[in-house]
This record gives sequence, C-alpha cells and structure tokens, in this order.
Amino acid sequence: MSSRTGSRLLIDARPHGPRGPLAAERILGRSVLERLLDLASAAIDPGEPIQVHAREEDHRQLRLLAAHPHPGGVIFVSGAPPSGVVVLESSRIYDPKRLSRRLGRGQSPDMAVIWRLDRPETLAAAEDELRRRATYQPLGSYWAFPLADWLTARLVSTRVRPTLLTLIAAFLMLGGAALVAMESSTHLAIAGMLALALVLDTADGRLARLQGTASAFGRWLDQVLDELADLTLHAAIAWAAFRAHGEHGWLLLGILYASGKYLFLTQSLLGEELEASLSRSAQPDQDAGPASLPARMIRLAGHADVRWHLWIVLSALGRLELALLAYALYFPARAMAGMVRKGVRHG
Repeated sequence: MSSRTGSRLLIDARPHGPRGPLAAERILGRSVLERLLDLASAAIDPGEPIQVHAREEDHRQLRLLAAHPHPGGVIFVSGAPPSGVVVLESSRIYDPKRLSRRLGRGQSPDMAVIWRLDRPETLAAAEDELRRRATYQPLGSYWAFPLADWLTARLVSTRVRPTLLTLIAAFLMLGGAALVAMESSTHLAIAGMLALALVLDTADGRLARLQGTASAFGRWLDQVLDELADLTLHAAIAWAAFRAHGEHGWLLLGILYASGKYLFLTQSLLGEELEASLSRSAQPDQDAGPASLPARMIRLAGHADVRWHLWIVLSALGRLELALLAYALYFPARAMAGMVRKGVRHG
C-alpha cells in the first residue's frame, strides 16, 4: 500500500487505554479509528486498501467502527507494523493539514501530532483540547504557530522541557512591562519581546504534547504566569501614562482594568457549574442557539491572541495606553453583562 508520497502508510491500532483499545475511544462524537481512516484515505492512492494493525481480540470491535471504510477497503492484521513504513498511531491525534504537509515532505507524522492519548489525564482532556483548538490563535496561527512548530521540531528530542519555555516567555513579558514602566523609547524592542513571548507561549504546549510531558502543573503554571504578565503589563502602562501626562485618571484606569479582569474571570469560572446545571435542565426549544455575529465579535475582541497582537502593534507605535483604555472598559462591561445574563436565566 503506497501513499501519494511514495511510502507505505499503515495504522497502528494496538495501543490500549483504561477502557480498552484507544482506537475505539470517541472524541467529539467520532472514534479515533474513524479519524485515522480519514487521514489515511487522504494520504494513500485511491483504490488501495488501508492496513490496520490491531490485537486479535480487538478486530471485531474495530471492524464495526470501520463501517464506512476507504473506497479501497480496510484490512485488519495482527502484530506490529513492519519497519520502513509510515505509521499513524491510535495513541495520537494529528492535525490533518499539518500531516499532509509533513508526509508530502517525506517527514515523520509525529511532527503533525497535536495531542497524545496514552496517559489517562491526556485522554480525559482530549475533547477540551480539540474544542480549544477550534478557536486557537485566530491571528497567531498565521505566523506564531509556524514558528512555534519549527522550534518544537528542534527541541522535541532534546532535554529542554516545556516549563523552561513557559518561564522564558514570562520573563520576556515581565521584562517588556519593566521597559514600559521606565518609559523606554525602545518601542520596537518591546514589541519584539512580546512577539517572541507569544511564540514561546505557543511552543510550550506543543512541546509538552510531543514529548508526552503535558501535566496539570504545566497548564496551571502557564495560566498563572500569563495572568501575572497581563496584569503587570497593564499596571506598567498605567504608571507610564501617569508619569507622562501627570493625570491620576491613568492610575484609576489601571485599577479599573485589574478589578474588571478579576471580576470577569471570577464570574466566568464560578458560573460554569451554574451554566451546566441550566443546560441540563433546559428543554430543547429553550436553547439559546448560536451566538449572533455582534456577540461573536465582542468575544473575539477579548480573545487572548487578539489582545496579544494588539500589544505588539501598539508597543511598536508607542501607544500602549490605548490598549489599557480599551480593556479597562471592556472587561468590567463583559463581567457585568455575564452577571446579568446568568441572573436573568437563573431567576
């Protein structure tokens, strides 16, 4: 069975998890095997069968999942795949576009892995990861992600761990904030530090997934340092604007931003259980349905990736106070709107 790149491509469905074969695990309504069959179908020549290596006792279960196979059919065999072939593993989730590029260049499919399923905690979080990636980096996906992809490809087999990248990104953000507070005129240097921090902040999670070192602590550290850098940067902007203009209103805006961001995060996190209970008890005709375009645009304005790009652009222009002004109003408004919406629905 030859792929369109000239190499044989097989599926390895032997890995097992706590509930049985990982190939049978369902993620967002589809089994891992179905996803792999779609990827293999796009990679091999039409009419060629897809060969799936699985444990003998799993063949019957997995055949049921391949009810709508590739036009060339699906062949189940036992034993390990032979050497010298391209293997898609059921313990991995691949990015389809990236996989196509990697295979086209004759590279390993491991370079297209976006999540690993061979640990209980990563299996449980797989659906959340795929949902997150649906809106992941609307702007950074065009430049920051390719750079992060290039970096992780060179670090994956080294002893460098994701935590180091997380700490360096935080150091760059805090260093940039310090330069802002000191009213440094090196605007392009600050923009460069923020841009590099975004690349590293993107790369740490990808490196963790490729190395199999993803952990709850790593995710916690990343989020805590992101929020620390966010608040520190806006505090620095408020201080620099106060020193430049001598108006105490800038300090008040800094306080308003910090309190508004805190209230927004608090009401969002504490409201998750309430929203879940309301969703379980709501009738089908009571569902709110998809958000309107204005609502989606308002939410997009608060997306971390969009805000990060705004910092980079405004820091290069020496006008970071505009970001403080905008989001010192944005987050309190979002927080109050969320509180009202939850109160009306619950009441």
